Amino acid sequence: MARELKIAVGALNVRLHPHSPEIYDAFLAALYALRRPVRIRGDRFGMITILDRRSIDDGIIRGVLRTFTKIDPKARWFDQESMDDANAELLKQINIPVGVHPNSSAFRFTMNVRKHILTFEQYSEGRQLTPKSACAVFKGLAEDAAIVALFGPAKISILQDRQSLDRIFKLKRLKVITFIIDRPNPDIWSDDLEGEVDAHLAAAHAQRIAVTYEAPPGGSLVETPSLRRLGEGALRNGEIKARGYDTDGHVNVSTLDTPRIEQTKYDPEAESEQAAFERLRRGMEANQQ
Repeated sequence: MARELKIAVGALNVRLHPHSPEIYDAFLAALYALRRPVRIRGDRFGMITILDRRSIDDGIIRGVLRTFTKIDPKARWFDQESMDDANAELLKQINIPVGVHPNSSAFRFTMNVRKHILTFEQYSEGRQLTPKSACAVFKGLAEDAAIVALFGPAKISILQDRQSLDRIFKLKRLKVITFIIDRPNPDIWSDDLEGEVDAHLAAAHAQRIAVTYEAPPGGSLVETPSLRRLGEGALRNGEIKARGYDTDGHVNVSTLDTPRIEQTKYDPEAESEQAAFERLRRGMEANQQ
């Protein structure tokens, strides 16, 4: 048996309104059609380089997100031999074609247009794409003026570890908890309230709503079914922040610090990386029900 390899996935929740598989299909196709690199941080960029719609009848779109370093040709160059800035004669020898970038890595992703969940390869063969980096690329593309004109504002958030909510409720003393929700869903509040809150956000030109619960002096908040529902909604659609005390003293917690990551190992002689990715992707989607 060959040495087992590790693979891990993360996921984003992509929300457009009104919900429909056709809209998410068109949205992802439009992002790809931009052919635009998005800055992740510093000189690191990312862009969608492949989009495969052959499984669209099953509600699945596959693609590749590639990251790379974008060199500024006008920036200073360092000459290791002279231990100083490279001189003009040496710089004349540098000839990098326009549009060619070093330090490239490719990560597969899959969009389930029925569940609006985008699962991406977070780790494979030493390459890593953090959830924040993946989110930055898709958010950056979604904020393009042409995309907003066609689809309106898209809400894209990192799926977070459900155990992070458990850890918050298990704090020795829970003083304050804030649920930040980009878009109310029927499973968070009642169906009629969803429409009311949506209308309120639209009228205020607001993108999100924050609900805060604070314990009385000396007291501690207690988990209830309604708080649990709010928390599960915020894990999919926003963020949860909390302040309280554990055995080590005062703590500040944000669920954004604990993205949901699913990982496994596979034998490359018995299973392809694509098949291992699909296993994790299906598990990620099933556990979001």
